[in-house]
Amino acid sequence: MSSTQHPLGQWAVVDIETTGADSNYDEIIDVGYLEFEGTKLVKKYNSLVRSEIPLSHFIQKLTGITPKMVAKAPRPEEVIPEIQELYGKHLLAHNAEFEEAFLGKFFDEVDDGLQRESYEDSLYFLALLFPHFSSFKLENFIVDWGLAQKEMHRGYEDSVDLLKVILIATRVIHDDKARFNTLHSLFQKYELKDYWYYKFFSLDRVSLQEIADQIDFDLENHVKIAKEKLEATQAPLDLRPKAFSFDFTGQNIKAIYDNEEVVKNRLPHFRYRKSQEDLSLRVGQAFKNKVHALVQAPTGTGKTLGYMIPAALHSIENQKQVLIATGTKALQHQAMAKDVPQLRMLLGLDETELRVKQLVGSGNHLCELLFRQSLEEDDLFKDQKSFQDKFTNMYFDMVFYHNAHAISGNQILRADLPFVFKKKSKYFDDKESELAVDFRACTGKSCPFKNECSYIKGLREAKDADIIIGNHSLMFSWPKSFPRPEYIVVDEAHKIEGETTDAFSYEVSAKDLEGLNKSLLHLQGIGSLFYLLSQHEENEGESTEIINFIRSEAMSLQRMLADHLVGLPDKVESYFKKMPRYTSDYWNELPMIKKGANDQLGKNIYNHLDSIRHIVSELLKLMMPYSVKWEASNLKNDNEIIAFTRFEAFFGHVSDIATALEFGLGFPDYRSDYTHSLKYLEAQGFIMNSCPINVGRVLHDGLLQTSASVVFTSATLGNAHGDQGAKGIEWATGYVYTEPERRFKSGFFLPATYDYENKTRVFLCDDVPSLHSHDFIDKVLGPVSNVIRNLEGRSLLLFSAKTRFEKAREYLLSKFEGELPVFVQGMGNNVVEEFKNSGNGILLGMESFGEGIDVPGEALQFVFIDKVPDLRMDLVINDRREFYESNIGNEFTDYYLSHRTRSLHQKLGRLLRTEKDYGGVIIVDSRTRNWKGKTMEKVLKLMEPYKLVRTSLDSACKGVEEFIRH
Repeated sequence: MSSTQHPLGQWAVVDIETTGADSNYDEIIDVGYLEFEGTKLVKKYNSLVRSEIPLSHFIQKLTGITPKMVAKAPRPEEVIPEIQELYGKHLLAHNAEFEEAFLGKFFDEVDDGLQRESYEDSLYFLALLFPHFSSFKLENFIVDWGLAQKEMHRGYEDSVDLLKVILIATRVIHDDKARFNTLHSLFQKYELKDYWYYKFFSLDRVSLQEIADQIDFDLENHVKIAKEKLEATQAPLDLRPKAFSFDFTGQNIKAIYDNEEVVKNRLPHFRYRKSQEDLSLRVGQAFKNKVHALVQAPTGTGKTLGYMIPAALHSIENQKQVLIATGTKALQHQAMAKDVPQLRMLLGLDETELRVKQLVGSGNHLCELLFRQSLEEDDLFKDQKSFQDKFTNMYFDMVFYHNAHAISGNQILRADLPFVFKKKSKYFDDKESELAVDFRACTGKSCPFKNECSYIKGLREAKDADIIIGNHSLMFSWPKSFPRPEYIVVDEAHKIEGETTDAFSYEVSAKDLEGLNKSLLHLQGIGSLFYLLSQHEENEGESTEIINFIRSEAMSLQRMLADHLVGLPDKVESYFKKMPRYTSDYWNELPMIKKGANDQLGKNIYNHLDSIRHIVSELLKLMMPYSVKWEASNLKNDNEIIAFTRFEAFFGHVSDIATALEFGLGFPDYRSDYTHSLKYLEAQGFIMNSCPINVGRVLHDGLLQTSASVVFTSATLGNAHGDQGAKGIEWATGYVYTEPERRFKSGFFLPATYDYENKTRVFLCDDVPSLHSHDFIDKVLGPVSNVIRNLEGRSLLLFSAKTRFEKAREYLLSKFEGELPVFVQGMGNNVVEEFKNSGNGILLGMESFGEGIDVPGEALQFVFIDKVPDLRMDLVINDRREFYESNIGNEFTDYYLSHRTRSLHQKLGRLLRTEKDYGGVIIVDSRTRNWKGKTMEKVLKLMEPYKLVRTSLDSACKGVEEFIRH
């Protein structure tokens, strides 16, 4: 069969390396491809390309390409004709937009008006095959499937690896007949029969093997490796016979900890820590006496197991559920994968004897019923669908296929969806939001997809659980199907202010209003109401008049809404661009415009928004009688349930928009206990926001008052003794509003496990340039580099801004590459492990990167931090500071400084991970020159148990070296 007849046609796998990411400035320095006709390899091409643009040290580190190699490479005019041979062919690349941006101009030069090249992005194909992957970095596949230890970042080598990945992926799916048949039918359902990857997907085994043989690739072996990785499951726990009583008493908790030999036999890494035992006893006391508690458990306490032991004993003896609310969903997963198995091993309890289940809030789940309904609505416009739209719908279809066959805990949630597709496709981003489960609209056991639904499955299991592992936001959006547990442990409690703000704020965005306009225009959501009305007629045709009336009113409201949305975004943009400190890079914020504003532009914006409020209110009134007309249990069939859910979700969405507009515009009365603001970012438009000021009162009324016992715990509630910094946490958690008999008198501050005062030296230096100064990196990293060299690496450097991080990356690579190993965030999947194993490395990253680093021992002995963490100066933060000063205490110490030093404590916690660890820290920040007298005294006190020394950068560098050497 000739290439013109073969389904694959003429195609090539191509990859390029460049001097940078800007195709308008940067140039190609390496290109490689494998060219095929059908299944026949007809050409391999591999060449460096000469460039006059200097190679950054980052590019040299990433690719291994040096200036000397580029200087000797063929000139562009020699390589471009080789590239142009691919004109008109299918070009396979990973994240192909990058290749298209650089190669397109070369094909423009030979465009003869015939068929142009097409770019076939493997990201989309792999996502359809493996929808449960949250990341589609090529290196993930290369490493996980045993192709290499890392991605080479060279043109030809990466082209070969990409082809191997595509071959493995296709063969793996071929061996899963059910998934293969599902994908095959979905490609056709979504009219993707002409999609090049569908043709590749349809190749038989012989053809796949033929391609593999031509690149000397052992396909069978790597398919086996990939399957083992994909099918890997956690080994069952080897539970020992029960050795402890399950009495929920302080005496029994002490007995467990006292029997260290038995505990170590079950948990080999266990060591007795009095602070862990004290934590368990305090949690037990709180639950036993139905009181609330605050507990600071410093790093190394063994905090999670410390509160899980009393939680388990309490639940077993009293048959009461316990909710453990972590700071993030990542910590939920960590608890389930690491801490819960340790608890089972310790107590000898299997899953039938101690039921621990993970639960996330409804908004984190995806609703298949809404998806099926949206497909029916989309059918009206299927002729207008782009590839991105078709891909999105097929991808979500595969998500629901996966969830139907996955066990709980392995199902795909919204947080698991790859961010790259939200960024590439507005349709994908909108669809993801549209499909979020809304507990108000969920029909539960009446839903035709109840057996496959991740939300309903999770609820079903959580109802019968002894311990529920959730997150902070779940506490405030508890499902309606069963009551929230009365006994709660809130871990990472220092984050609770932000979570409470998010949970109790009212927000409406330009995107929300545009989405509502689109829904009304196409009768999405309200069309489901028409279906329900027509299905519940007592006499045929009697609903026609009311349907016509609602349609007419809805379309009239849509036209009015559209009129206001035409000019509003431009007016908001002009309004914000008058700000003295306007920026196009970050969110800008101004107080919400009030009625009767003097500024004419502001008055126009207010009038537009007020008119929109009236329109949305009228729409809500139009639908209100029908929101209570039906019960899910009384509906006759699946189609009615689907329509009911779609209508209820739409009604809930309109209701949320109406509430946010009323709150923000002050209807019926202006709420002075909220901060009302208008925010703007060019890339996203505007947001109206109303946030509660007194979060402590909100949390007290919404959580503490309705619970038997809530224990707040964190490694950083205040300073070491709790005599500074904790008062702000007592307010933010609602502790100060709790009756004395319902709480311990004060927080419980456990002693530090590690000797921070004697095993660390922390220096604060203000004799440095401004953070935004062009010479900040050179002036600061000059002396710091000497420290790193003299310590032979063993250093972590954290930066709070991308620009400083990138400049520091260049500086450090220029200084140390070839002398000491430099590991950079984003350059590989295992940089932390590689740094740890090197023993003398330099690790560089953004400040958030540092939060997950755990490097015990001498591999890490020096930490550099480019500034004291800031407290975001949103309007609501300013209002809280004023409220705190007027009603609670000294806001500057208890709130402002405490927030900043608490964040600094979190970063310093990376240094000591065992009792034997020791090291030094340098923090630079010219802004702290203003910290004098009492302010500096307060900072020093807040930083305990660390002994913070304020000195010059040169002295700090000497101090770190002397301390570590001696």
